[in-house]
Amino acid sequence: MSEHERMLVTLATLLDRIARPHPPEESLPVEVQASLWQLGFPCSELTTREELIPRLWARKRSLLEGIGPEWGGPQLTPPNAA
Repeated sequence: MSEHERMLVTLATLLDRIARPHPPEESLPVEVQASLWQLGFPCSELTTREELIPRLWARKRSLLEGIGPEWGGPQLTPPNAA
């Protein structure tokens, strides 16, 4: 797995953890904050999920554009539409 693919998997995992329903007063878990820092997203317990989600999606989109059409995705073949 390439570095780009690894980053995409990490971003997808973080987005799953951050974007799911949560109580308004709940802060980001420490392990999520640590992962975000490693990816270059400085944050604290005061950083809102609503602030992070668009930034994570923007990074994910830029990585997907960088991979280009030669990437075959997760190696799943969709069914024929016919």
